[in-house]
Amino acid sequence: MKMHELRYLLITLSLFLTVGNAKSYCQITQAETWTDRLFAHIVQNRYELLLTDRLQPNQQISLLCDGNAQVFTSTCQTSGQFSPALPSTNCSKAIQPSVVPTVSSTCPHTMYSVGFQFGNAFMELYRNCYDATTMTAYFSISLVYPTYLNSGRPPTAFDKDGIISPADEATFQQRSVYNRFTYLFGSGQTYVPSSKSLSFDRGHLTPVADYSFPKILRQTNKYLNVVPQYYSINRSNWKIVENWVRGQKDVLKVCTGSLDVLQLLDRKQQLVSVYLAPNKNPVPRWTYKIIRSLTTGNKYVILTSNNGWETQEPDPSSVCKVTACPTTLNPTGTGYTFCCDPIDFIRRNVPNLAGVC
Repeated sequence: MKMHELRYLLITLSLFLTVGNAKSYCQITQAETWTDRLFAHIVQNRYELLLTDRLQPNQQISLLCDGNAQVFTSTCQTSGQFSPALPSTNCSKAIQPSVVPTVSSTCPHTMYSVGFQFGNAFMELYRNCYDATTMTAYFSISLVYPTYLNSGRPPTAFDKDGIISPADEATFQQRSVYNRFTYLFGSGQTYVPSSKSLSFDRGHLTPVADYSFPKILRQTNKYLNVVPQYYSINRSNWKIVENWVRGQKDVLKVCTGSLDVLQLLDRKQQLVSVYLAPNKNPVPRWTYKIIRSLTTGNKYVILTSNNGWETQEPDPSSVCKVTACPTTLNPTGTGYTFCCDPIDFIRRNVPNLAGVC
């Protein structure tokens, strides 16, 4: 086990293994999360983002502001209360989010680390492998902790982070998608019948709802963290998969990504690869999640088709050795979802993630 994963395992054991006593934890309330302070804790003498909203007795929480403001520290008591009580006021100067290009052997393009700089420490929230020249989000890597609050939705705006242009951003708009499909498949094409037709959502790789604190969940709304995902699949089977992951109430390492480019038939029955701009913003054929428990080592791969026009179950054998899904996962909504043998899937599709996810 890698040292950083051992560190998270120790956090897991201290934060989440609760036995018997219903008052053996402190639950942060929804009202307490509505502050622009950063929720953090100290791990091996450095600050890390706090990604759970429930702490065990004697666990400390730190709320951070910028501008040399004093760190507010509180401790979970056996009574189930924090002492001192958590503040609900904002910072006089809040810590701003950062997107930092990093070097990583797992990403043949650019790995962007999303998080917050506090002093000399960069507190990472998640990281994404992204190619800005083609607007391709290959995969994200994140840690998912047990949370018990309902995550609020962030503002609908998405951040370009100086990585893509306004013209690139516009390729996700309904009218732009309609015009592109008309160009690819001809006037009168029925895939996207009008400029008002729903087609693709900006589908998150690292999801909004994995987090409780508004200040950090807003950082998932980034173009480096989305792919064009067929709207009814994103809102149905893919959402079921995301909810299942969160429902494990375990500390998980999750790699979420896209595979291949969707191809659809034109009037001549020829397959056409679907990019929402010339050689840019490819619509993935598949999206996947690799889920590994940092407590048990159990690993799952879940694969979902991104073809919203198919009416028969596709054959995933080119990318997936299908296995039985966990009995608690019931993707019975819109779309086609499969569970895959993890070793085979990683070896064939993302060997760069072997040993990482």
